[in-house]
Formats: sequence, structure tokens, C-alpha cells
Amino acid sequence: MGEAFAIARRLRELPDDALRRLTPDRRASSARIADFFDFAEALLDDASVARRMALLDRDTLAVLAAALDGTERQALATTLGREQSEVDAALERLEHDILVLDDGAGPIRPVSAVAAVFEEWAASGRPGRAELQLPAAAPTSHATRPSPDTDALASERAAGAVGIVGESLHELDREPARLLGRGAPSMPDLKRLAAAAASTPEQIELALSAASSAGLTDAIGSSIRLSEVGEAWLASATAERWLRLATAWRDAIPATVRDHILTAYRRGSVDLVEELSWWYPLAEDAVVAPTRAVDAVAELLGITVDGVTSGFGRLLVDGHAADAASALASMLPAEVSQVVLQDDLTVIALGPPTAELDVRLRALAEPEGRAQASRYRITTASVTRALADGDTAEDLLAYLESISLTGVPQPLRYLVSEAASRFGLVRVGTIRASADASADPGRSSYIRSDDAGLIAAISVDQSLVALGLRPSDEHRLTSRIEAATVYWALHDARYAVVAEDDDGAPLRIRRQPVMRTALAAPAASTEPDLVSRLRADDRGDTSSAWLAKQLEIAVRDHTPVTVQLQHGERRSTFTIEPVSLAGGRLRGLDRSADVERTLPLAMITEVRIAG
Repeated sequence: MGEAFAIARRLRELPDDALRRLTPDRRASSARIADFFDFAEALLDDASVARRMALLDRDTLAVLAAALDGTERQALATTLGREQSEVDAALERLEHDILVLDDGAGPIRPVSAVAAVFEEWAASGRPGRAELQLPAAAPTSHATRPSPDTDALASERAAGAVGIVGESLHELDREPARLLGRGAPSMPDLKRLAAAAASTPEQIELALSAASSAGLTDAIGSSIRLSEVGEAWLASATAERWLRLATAWRDAIPATVRDHILTAYRRGSVDLVEELSWWYPLAEDAVVAPTRAVDAVAELLGITVDGVTSGFGRLLVDGHAADAASALASMLPAEVSQVVLQDDLTVIALGPPTAELDVRLRALAEPEGRAQASRYRITTASVTRALADGDTAEDLLAYLESISLTGVPQPLRYLVSEAASRFGLVRVGTIRASADASADPGRSSYIRSDDAGLIAAISVDQSLVALGLRPSDEHRLTSRIEAATVYWALHDARYAVVAEDDDGAPLRIRRQPVMRTALAAPAASTEPDLVSRLRADDRGDTSSAWLAKQLEIAVRDHTPVTVQLQHGERRSTFTIEPVSLAGGRLRGLDRSADVERTLPLAMITEVRIAG
């Protein structure tokens, strides 16, 4: 009872953020926690203690193991041969994790489950208490300075990673990816993104993980798509893009292993999984899995190359992020702001295009490849898209003239003029709650054109049967399907289609995920979280609350208890079998006197389990 009481009192004094961290760390089920005493009992459970102990590093485990011998704080350093500051830091971590009690007036007291956990682990062949207290050297790894070859390869990887993330984001902007139940994109979408980025599904999954950590994507409902931060990222320079990804990678390293991982990278060369497995000898997959993920993204971003930390990677882990980006920028090839326009309607950038050039070209052309030279192709659909964004044919030709090293070929001029002449020939819009809606009940969107023959052709096009098109007149069709879906169906069927708003102005519509209607974003919970609920239900005085809680448990379990009462200057003690606790009174059977007693709760000052 004393241990749980002390833990409950400590929990009540902790700040809210520390309490919230304990819940997922120890997997305490909030549904079964009604007050701080329930919370204390959940944290003292053997399984809960074992989960937290498994995530302790070797130094902290050594202090915890030694503390089981009833050693005082000052003597622990002598026993372990450690500096007092190291022991104090470990004890602070252990107190924060609710694994030891220290009242400052005696030996450090690990919670009761700690000894049992150590014994169970030793019986299963894992390091025991005695072994953990022995001095031991970490796996040998020598400090390595990056060579020019290492840095050159690292810079190539960094630029390649930025390119993969960039192409993935552009593809997500065109068509978001569906999320599976485990929060990962579906394999068909990974393959689609891999094709767009000339990469592999495995690299795409890593790239999307890095992008998510950097806030470049949003997970909305059942899909993942480009975020506003991602849009701004796409318009920045390569080194700036890398910097955001790399700093997000560093900040996302799990707090429990961050110091050891960054220290290992600073040394320059290390088998990270081997080293972290040594530092956390009881964690097994709980540390190995996140460590592999951290190492994989480090290799993707060029922070390391085959386990050797690059020069700019070392600057990053040392906390000099801006210097790391500058060092990387100095190793990247110069970006180009002009292109070669060819008769076959391709656009060739003879080097990495500037972010401004890339974004502008993607607005009027389709990207076809990105390596030493970037390649785009101008098509009728891409020009139509640019016109829908507000450009005119004259604007497009003037821009192409300004960036071309070879002028604008005649075939390209003809394509732009032809697309402009057909622009707006077929228009798609939404039927609003107006006279249109009363004329077309149950219909959501329309297709219109001044060319009655074109409307007739669309109405009998077999590839559009799923739209359920129905004529309103010779210039208009309606559909029960939303306008965005109708627009993309016509676009895929190669019609020169333009979406329009209520005023007839061109409107750009982004492609939506095919299964978007399958799931909606979960509604935000209106229930208070565990910590808020505990604060609201806190009965004020910890001792009184604890007494009431113990009596409730005794009544529930029919457990005989010895209670002490204070009435005025007198004290009385009774041993009873509790029957009920209600109305501020405890009722129970006193076997020794063979009477039923009713005791005021306000007078009870102590409760002990009888016997």
C-alpha cells in the first residue's frame, strides 16, 4: 500500500505533459483508470514495468540493478565505479519513469516489480543484475573522417533523395495515394510513385517517411497528399529542400535512443544496429526496428554512406544544420535556368533546373525524366492545363522564348495555337441548388459545349458510360457524378475539357483518389484525455482520496481491514469485514465484538489490510 500511495502522490504532482508521456510508454489502458491510484497500480504492474525497463540503456540498467541492494544514492557511484553526476542523471531518469522511489532520507527503492523482471530475464538467458553492473566496453568502432569520394557519393545521394521526394510529391499533387489500415500507402500507389520518380517502392516508402516527418504531406481520411508546406518546399533550392528533410530526420529520432545514435554518427563509422543493441541489451526489436529505420533514411539522404558519416552529415548531427546545407550546396552541380526546345515538342534542361524553372515547366509540360539532364514534353493537355490556370497563348510563347537557348520551334508554336483555339470547347461544372437543380433533379454536374456534334459524340462514347450521362438539350449533358470525376473521365478520354466555376471562369481540378469515398476522416474525439479526466476528478487531498480508494477496494474484494479513527483527542482501532461504503460512512462486521459497526469516513485516518 505504501508504494502505490507514494506513486499516486508523485503522479499527482507531475506536470500534464509528463503524465501524457507515461500512458503510451507503459501502455496503460485509460479505460480502466478512474483516478491517480488506478494509474499508479497500472504503472506498477509487472508487464508495465518490464516494458519500460526494456527501453533503458545499459548505464541506467546498471544503476537500477545496484539499487536493488538497498544502496543509498551516494554509495551507488562507489559501488559501480561511476561518477556521481552519471549516477544522479540515471536516477533522475528512473524516477521520471516511475521505476524508483527516493524520499531523500534513505536508500533508493526500486518499485517492487523490478526485482521480478530482472529474475525473469536472467532465467531466459538475457543479461542479469550482476552482469549489467560489471564495467563493459561498447562494440569497437574507430572514428573515421569522410574522404572526398565519400562526400561526392553522399552529395549524389542527397540530390537523388531530394529528386525522389520531389517527384513523389508532384505525383501526389496530381493524384493522392490511398492509405492502408497500418498507415502506409497501398502497393499500387507505391509502384505508381516509384514509376514517376524512377525509383523503387522500397525507396518511395522511405522517401514518404522522410517527407511526412518534414510536414510535406498530409494524411487526410484514407489518403495522403501534398501539403501546403510541401508546395513551398517544391519551390525551394535543392540544398534547402535537403535541409528540411535532414533536420526533420534528426528531430524524429526516438528520444530514448537519440543521444546514442547521434554520438555514434559523430564518430564517423559504426554498425549502428550492433551498437544500439549493446547499449539497450534488453530492448531487442523495440530498439532494433526504429534504429534500422533511422539508418535507412540517413543513407537515403546522404548523411551516411555505407555506415560512414559524410562531412555535411557530421555538421548536421553536430547541430550545425545551416553549415551542412552550405557544404552540400558547394558540392552540387550548378542549376540551369534555360532550356533547349526541340521540334519533337520536348524540353531539355542541360543540368538540374532551378526550382522556379521546374515549377513553371511542370505547369505547361509533362516531366519525362530527371538525371544529368531533365526532360519535359509539351502536349495539348499540358497546354490546356496552363490555359486553365490563367495563361494565354501569347503568355506561354513569350515565356518559352525567354527560357529557350534555341528559340521556339514552329511545331511548338502550332501546338500552342491549336490548343488555345480549342480551349474551352468542352466545359464541366457543378449543378448548384438553383434553377439548374430543379431542371435536373438528382444530377450533380453538367457538360456543355457550343458544338452540338461534340456533345453528341460524348453522349455515345462507350468509355464514359459509367458517368450516366443524360442530355438536357443539344448543347448540354448532365451526370449524377460529381464534377471532378466527370472532368477527369473526359480528360482521360482525350477531350479538350475545362472545368468552370459558377461564373464560367476556368477552374483547376486536382485528381482525387479513386477510393476516396470509402473512408472519411475520423471525427475528432470530444472525450477528454486521461490526464484531463484525472485532473477533473481529483478529490483534492491525496491522503483522504487514498483512504477512500482503499476502502472501496476492500468492500469490493470483501477484504478484512484494520482502520484507525481519530475523534477529538481519542484514537480507536477496529478490525472489520467491510460491507458497504456510502454516504460518507463505512459499514462492516466486527467479528471480535460480533457487532456491525458504522464508521464515519471523515474520522478514519489509516487503513491497513488485516493480519
